[in-house]
Amino acid sequence: MRTEFRFPKATAVLMAIILGGVMLAIQKGENISASLRGAVDPPIGPIHPTHSVLLGGIVLGIVFFYVAGMLGWTILYAMRRSGVHRLAETAAEPK
Repeated sequence: MRTEFRFPKATAVLMAIILGGVMLAIQKGENISASLRGAVDPPIGPIHPTHSVLLGGIVLGIVFFYVAGMLGWTILYAMRRSGVHRLAETAAEPK
């Protein structure tokens, strides 16, 4: 297997910036929708900020997967230190 990166290192940063922009656009859309809710033909008034449900879900998902990754890494690190990987090197041949 090749160990080189397939994408530049800045790709993750740029994708995070794009995700932030999309989340901001969604929140602005939610604010506009909430300001127009309740009236059939309202005059366009001030747009009040509302609580975004999407942002909390994304943050919670990122935290969950980060913790799961750290748990998996901890298990693999503990197995490497305990010598489990040396079981494949044992010889089954009689001397």
